Amino acid sequence: MRDISAGDLEKYCYCPLSWKLSRAGGLDASMAEGAVRHRHMAKELENIVRGEWRASVYERAVIVSSLLATAFALVGLFLFTSADLALQSRVLSVLALLWVLLAVLSMYASARARPPWDKKNGDLIVGTSAILAMIMALSAVPIFGISNDRGVIAQAIALVLLMGASMSLYLSQANQDGAERARKRSKVRGNITYIGENGSAPVLRSEAHGLTGRPDYILEIDGGLVPVEVKTGRVPRGPLFSHIVQLAAYCLLLESEGEVTHGILRYGDVEHIIAFDENLRSLLLKKLDEMRTAEALGEVHRDHGRPGKCRSCSRRDHCPERLG
Repeated sequence: MRDISAGDLEKYCYCPLSWKLSRAGGLDASMAEGAVRHRHMAKELENIVRGEWRASVYERAVIVSSLLATAFALVGLFLFTSADLALQSRVLSVLALLWVLLAVLSMYASARARPPWDKKNGDLIVGTSAILAMIMALSAVPIFGISNDRGVIAQAIALVLLMGASMSLYLSQANQDGAERARKRSKVRGNITYIGENGSAPVLRSEAHGLTGRPDYILEIDGGLVPVEVKTGRVPRGPLFSHIVQLAAYCLLLESEGEVTHGILRYGDVEHIIAFDENLRSLLLKKLDEMRTAEALGEVHRDHGRPGKCRSCSRRDHCPERLG
């Protein structure tokens, strides 16, 4: 059984004759423009993934640096200091450590929590906590009666680590802000797990159904997988039948990877959520069988009487059965 691609299935559902003509190859101007837009979209999605990955790395660096700074501060303050420590120095050191702890906990909550966590306010808490911790630590150092060089070195290392944590916090936020801006431009929500235009992205395949496909991208939302198909041409009044079947093919391909309840069709800024239920699944399998029969017979014809559909077809100039 020869594999059928989701893209070919979409062409067949649009018009069997258009699908047959498309097998001759070549792209018209509108299709070439669509390919360019898809590559741009893929680059934007890759920027989101890369920016969020970098932000998570810097967030971990903040936590590690803060913990190390705390450890060195404890060593410097309580092991290498003189016995007659001033009360105010102890108070400042405790407050500094508390602020460091608050900064770490706030960063952890920001990294782990889902909406409605207010990241802007969370970042303000983290930044303020880190700054206050540094101020108090700097104020505590000259007050302490440090008795030897080891204490001075431990305090210096702690301060350097705190400055490193602050820089990591800045870089984390800068990358996160960049990713958020890209998400708003692309109107993407959820975790991006697959980008079709990425050169390393594998083609999805179902041996059971003889079906292959490469969705534009796949999201993970609430533990489920959601394929997304983006159409760059005109914006129709509603989702087109051929596009719905193509999206259903991607849903079918993802069934073996996880739970799939729906897919998303996007036309410009307009988004349609298409439920992948038993009715759509049955229709998809019926169209696959119909397409294989047409391949075996070797003869197909226009299956509609709509001149407007022919005018919108990219194969109209070479179609012997075009209307209008």
